[in-house]
Amino acid sequence: MLKLAKSRKELAGFISHSRPLPATSAGWKPTWKQTLFIRSAKGFSLTERGAHLRESVQDVFAELEQILQELDRTREVNGTLTLAASTTVTRYFVPRIFIRFHHYYPAAALHLVVGNTEEVLDHLREHRVGLGLVEGHQHSPGVRLEEFLPDEIVPVCATRIPDPRLRRAIEGLKSVRDLEALPLIWREPGAGTRRVVESALTESGVNQKNLDQRFALGSPEAIKSLVIAGLGVGFFSCWEIQHEIAMGLIRPVDIPGLRIRRMFSWALPSGELGGLAGAFYQFANSIRNELSATTIPG
Repeated sequence: MLKLAKSRKELAGFISHSRPLPATSAGWKPTWKQTLFIRSAKGFSLTERGAHLRESVQDVFAELEQILQELDRTREVNGTLTLAASTTVTRYFVPRIFIRFHHYYPAAALHLVVGNTEEVLDHLREHRVGLGLVEGHQHSPGVRLEEFLPDEIVPVCATRIPDPRLRRAIEGLKSVRDLEALPLIWREPGAGTRRVVESALTESGVNQKNLDQRFALGSPEAIKSLVIAGLGVGFFSCWEIQHEIAMGLIRPVDIPGLRIRRMFSWALPSGELGGLAGAFYQFANSIRNELSATTIPG
C-alpha cells in the first residue's frame, strides 16, 4: 500500500504539474513514443494526449482508493450480528440483505431471532439484540423507529370457495363494514400485520367487537392454508402472496374504500448505532431501492 501511495504521488505530480521525470529516475524509462508535454519559454504544458492520460490516471487511482477502502472496511467488520426481525421481514428481506452483506464482509456472522413485532421490540429494549426490523409500528417507548421499506397489506380469499353463501358474500362486498359479516383469519395478537389491519378497519368505521375472531394463527403459512381451503378472508403483506396469486390459488378481495399501506421499519437502540450493527444498517439502507423493486405496484 505504501508503494502504491508513493507511486501515485510521483505520477500525479508528473501529470498535474507538467514536469517530466528524468528518464533515469529510479530506473524508469518511457516505452512509448508519444509527446505528452511541450516545453516552451513559459515552462511545460500538456499536449492533448497528455491531458487525456492525466484524466485516465486520476480515474484509475480513484478506483484504486475505493477498492482499498472496501478492503479496509472488510478487515474491520467482523464478529456476530445479533438481529431480531418479525416474520415477514425475516422471510423476504433479511436473507437477501445478509447474503449481499456477507459478500463484502465475509468475517461477519449472523444470529437471527424471529418473532412478532412486539417480541422484536422487547428483545431490543432488553438489549438482547443490537438491531431490529419490524412491521407497521410508528411509536414504541424506549426504541427509535425509522422507516425502511414500503409495504401494502392485501385482503385475499380462495379462488374457488366451496361454500356458496360465503362466495356470494365476498363477491357482494360494498364497503369495509361488510367485513363484519365474514369469517376472518387473523395473525396472533401482537403481530405487526394484525395491528395495522385492526387500525385501518377502525379508521374505516368498523367496530372491532363485531368482527369474527374465531381464527388466530401464529404462522402466515397456516393462515394461507385456511384461506386456500375457502374458510374465510385473510390479510397478507403483498410480499407473502405473489406466488399463490400467480398459481391461481388465491385472489385479492376488492373492498371499496380500503387500502392498507404500511412501512417496514428499523427498530434501533436509543443510543448511537455502531460496530457490526451499524455497518449492516448502513449497507441495507444503501440497497433498499433494489430490495423494493419487485413489490406489487400500488
